[in-house]
Amino acid sequence: MIWNTLLAEEYPLRTTTFAGPQIRYLIRSAHGILGVVGFSGAALHLHDRDQWMAWDYTKRMTHLHQVMNLSRYLVCSDGRCKNLGSYLLSRVLRRFKGDFSARYDYEPYIVETFVGPEYEGTCFRVVGFEYLGLTKGQGRHASTRECTRTKKSFSYELTNDWRTRLGVDDVDLRPCLEVGFGLDTDHWAEQEFGEVDLGHAVRNACLVRNATLVGKTMGSPVKTTMERDPAAVQAFWRFWGRADQFGVTVENILAPHRKRTTERARTQDIVICVMDATKISYSTRPKTSELDVIGHNQTSAKARGIHLHATIALNQGGLPLGVLRCAYGQVSPKTRSWIDGLQDADAMAATLPRKTMVLCVMDREANAFDILATQRTLKRAHLLVRAKHNRHLDTEKEQRLFNAMRKGPVAGIIELSVERLSRREKSGRVTSNGSEPRHAHMDLRFGKYLLPPTKDATQDPLPVWGIHMYEASPPADSEPIEWYLLSTQEITSVEQAKDMVKYYQLRWRIEDHFRVLKTGCKVENLWMQDAKVLHRVITLYMVSAWRIMLMTLLGRETVDLPAEVFFTESELKMMEVYAQTYKVPAHTDLKSAIRLVAMMGGYMDRKNDPPPGHEIMWRGYARLQMRAITYEELKGIYDLVERTSLPSIAS
Repeated sequence: MIWNTLLAEEYPLRTTTFAGPQIRYLIRSAHGILGVVGFSGAALHLHDRDQWMAWDYTKRMTHLHQVMNLSRYLVCSDGRCKNLGSYLLSRVLRRFKGDFSARYDYEPYIVETFVGPEYEGTCFRVVGFEYLGLTKGQGRHASTRECTRTKKSFSYELTNDWRTRLGVDDVDLRPCLEVGFGLDTDHWAEQEFGEVDLGHAVRNACLVRNATLVGKTMGSPVKTTMERDPAAVQAFWRFWGRADQFGVTVENILAPHRKRTTERARTQDIVICVMDATKISYSTRPKTSELDVIGHNQTSAKARGIHLHATIALNQGGLPLGVLRCAYGQVSPKTRSWIDGLQDADAMAATLPRKTMVLCVMDREANAFDILATQRTLKRAHLLVRAKHNRHLDTEKEQRLFNAMRKGPVAGIIELSVERLSRREKSGRVTSNGSEPRHAHMDLRFGKYLLPPTKDATQDPLPVWGIHMYEASPPADSEPIEWYLLSTQEITSVEQAKDMVKYYQLRWRIEDHFRVLKTGCKVENLWMQDAKVLHRVITLYMVSAWRIMLMTLLGRETVDLPAEVFFTESELKMMEVYAQTYKVPAHTDLKSAIRLVAMMGGYMDRKNDPPPGHEIMWRGYARLQMRAITYEELKGIYDLVERTSLPSIAS
């Protein structure tokens, strides 16, 4: 009676009659009734569940009774307690298997449940339910085939070896993609943009062709392609000119590549989401409308351009997995861009396996309490930020964060590689004298700290783990290096602290990405009449720059991949010719092939030379493509001669 009364009064779907085997729970405590839980028979037909379980009709009809439906779950409104819903559900699931076996004398394998479209199912995800997809809304028997209400479908494994017991294959409904595969010249655009949805098949195909054209004219205007195709060049400009008319957005363009990025992330144990902002100057484009103000010169004249805030995903080795987000324009407050980026990375993290850790890395610009406090609302992602402000740690303002981090005991020594910095001048004045490369030996400290809120005093203090690094013995002509890092990820050992330092050093990958975008892709030379058009084109170039970056970094890794994953047959043939002409070793795998491309760009490959950089790589890749196009043309002429049986010309 109490069970039905609570459902009738508080549950949106009210009470119902259960079908098949069933168990009901009434959850009591010293403070009263906390909630009710009800299990009943499973749905007869459920496409996503049956696909995930990989069983045929016979096995489904034989073992359907071992799948139970979590039909009702209610936490009473009076029981307001943080994480109460997930805690109660986990306690119920822990005893459900034993209770069911005692009543029905057989063991259940799976629990399924459904969540309405207005809910995210966070409570179920936290406990361990796996999201399978959306139902078709046809009801339990689907007799009328009428779609009533689509719901999210979740499943929970009560027994780890249930697939073995049923004799079915292991199935992963979420596809994975190995890093580096499918990125050769002829197919990369189809892989990264082939599933785009711009409202029409013609527009979808046009975007793929545009991406291919951009990839073949790296660093040059699209009209400079050696493949003389005026129609393709004209279609390129016509597409972007009409993109606003057809509702093409930055999110539409990036969506298929973001999907591929997520598939690559599913193969990793750790995914590092690096965020940063940059300014793209268009001060020499006075007729381009809706540009942002990106600065002022010495005469207080406004410099115009585009603000870009981007997120790229890396694996723990630093290889870029793809571009997750491109946001344009100025926002207020300034912390909004960083918070939106965090929430976007957390949404991606929700689709990854639970074993995968997602860490968002940001520089000192993001060292604001509002940004750090956002982690409280995130489900999977954690933050790693370089501290900028020496905050107060108590209300009396007597203790400071940096002072507390310096006083901690030295936990270990870490070696930090410092790259060479060039002398810099601006407006006739020296802004940096530069420095030589060196290896800095730094004292490492770490500990847990509570950061009080800076604006809203009603908020709770935020627990963070701090890492302090200090170079105790710098060279005579150098300033000591000192870093303060803050993380929301728990750090309990020296190894974890060193890993966090290594992950923070990967933040420079996004600086390299922006340099490839500006210097390599030359997006600041684009001639567009509207800033919104520039936003869309820059997004396309961001993905093209990612591909060049990945090629460069794969050339530094010891990877056992064939050269065909990045290069076409014609390009590989030209590498062989280049190796024979200049008497250098021919390629045997992807790493050696990338080394040959760098040589075409001017890399000397001497014993003490550092690995080739991005600029050498895109220059060599452009030259390789010109050779490959020439080879294709000559091959076509030779084939034509062979077909027309003119041996005198062929000779």
